Amino acid sequence: MEATITDAETTPTSKDYTSRPGALIWCFRKSRDRWKQKHQDLKATVKAYKNRVADLTKSREHWRLKAEDAAARLATLERQIAPQHTESTAPREKKTRPVSPR
Repeated sequence: MEATITDAETTPTSKDYTSRPGALIWCFRKSRDRWKQKHQDLKATVKAYKNRVADLTKSREHWRLKAEDAAARLATLERQIAPQHTESTAPREKKTRPVSPR
């Protein structure tokens, strides 16, 4: 007997709701549809954010590699011109003209 009493308490019956079944169906469907739409909107937002993060990560990596390449080229060029720079800044001997006898 107890099994039938617990089953009756857990399953809703027509006495649990006072509204007519058609109105309840409409409300439940509307609630479900709103929940589904909200979930779909959030899912689309999450996907957009994930795509944005992937794009930014890819772009950041691209610019980081480009900056590292530019720094390496700069270091190479500085090493190449360093000897020329030291030669140009070294003190030069003053050129003297031969003194002409007057």
